[in-house]
Amino acid sequence: MTKVLTAFLGLALLLPAIAIAQESAHEQNQKAMQQQQNQAAETNEMGATTTPQHKMTGMVSNDGKTLTSGNTSYVVNNPKSLKKYDNQNVSVVYQFNPNNNNTIHVVSATPEQ
Repeated sequence: MTKVLTAFLGLALLLPAIAIAQESAHEQNQKAMQQQQNQAAETNEMGATTTPQHKMTGMVSNDGKTLTSGNTSYVVNNPKSLKKYDNQNVSVVYQFNPNNNNTIHVVSATPEQ
C-alpha cells in the first residue's frame, strides 16, 4: 500500500515538472517563430526590400556571376540579371546581401555609354 501511495505521490510531483518543461519548449518555439517573422518583415515590406540601394559601374564577368568595380569583385546572387551584359561595362543599381557584403543583388543594369 505504501508503494502505491509513494508512486502516486511521485507521479503527482512529476506532472507539473513535465508541464513546465513543455511550456518552456513552447515558449522557445514561439520566440524562434517570432524572430523568423521579424527577419522576414525586415527584408520584405509591402513586396519591396527595405535594404538600401546603391549604384556603381563595373565590368561583368564572362558568366555574369561577378561584377568587378575598381579592384573589388562582387558576387552577384542573381546572375541572370546580368547575363546579357557578359564582358561589358554596366551601371547597376544593387543591394548588399545583409549576411555578406561581398555579395550583391542587382536590381537593375544598364550598359555603360
